[in-house]
Amino acid sequence: MKLLLTKLPLLFGFIVAACGTQDTLNLANTDSSSVSYEKVADAPDIDQDGSQSNFSERKIIREGDIYFECRDIQETDAFLKAEVKAAKGFISNESENSYGERSEKRLTIRIPSDQLDPLLEKIQSHAVKIENSNIRSEDVTEQFIDVEARLKTKKELENRYTELLKLARNVDEILQLERELANVRGEIESMQGRLNYLSNRVSLSTLNVSFFVEKETEFGFFGKAIDSLKNGWTNLQWFFIFILNLWPFFLIITGLLFWLLKRKKTPPPPMR
Repeated sequence: MKLLLTKLPLLFGFIVAACGTQDTLNLANTDSSSVSYEKVADAPDIDQDGSQSNFSERKIIREGDIYFECRDIQETDAFLKAEVKAAKGFISNESENSYGERSEKRLTIRIPSDQLDPLLEKIQSHAVKIENSNIRSEDVTEQFIDVEARLKTKKELENRYTELLKLARNVDEILQLERELANVRGEIESMQGRLNYLSNRVSLSTLNVSFFVEKETEFGFFGKAIDSLKNGWTNLQWFFIFILNLWPFFLIITGLLFWLLKRKKTPPPPMR
């Protein structure tokens, strides 16, 4: 009996230690599983071929200008419009002018971004001479993501205000919630408009195309001779007009000459 009482505390301590060890193992296994789960959750998705998926597509706005000489204005105009139509684009602005021996036309083209480079290659092949070419790119990915995030937050706030409006108990609460809801909806419309604007500029590139042709003219001897006679007659008329404008000077000079001649003819008085 004494031996049993002596060994009982030791047996009890062993049982407690065993239970503590089991709990520790269970806790460790649980933590390990949690860590493993977090690592898997935070890890980027991997495709079957082992490459990382690209979740965010870059938002690039591409615009450009090109100025070139062509063989014929009408032919080049028809060529460009046919290419733009084939690429599912459109002409947003069109103008034409002529000065001196040069005729020029300008088109503002909106075309899908992936069709911009093929169109430029066709224009370079068609042109006689490229005078100027400038293509610009602007990355608006951060702006796009920022507007989307703020738009999402505002829509969630709109939903909360809508739910609170259903629970309003008096007129003051209703009016206050409606004012807040109107402000939020105004901000949502503004952000949505900005998002639509960015999306439009990203999806459709703008290309300002200007092309010209130099007219070849003959010398035209008889025409130039007639123009010279007309110019000579005009210059003669202007010469007489210039002379008439000097009449006061002619009058003064004539008076001085008359006075000098009269003085010269008058004999001096006799000597005494």
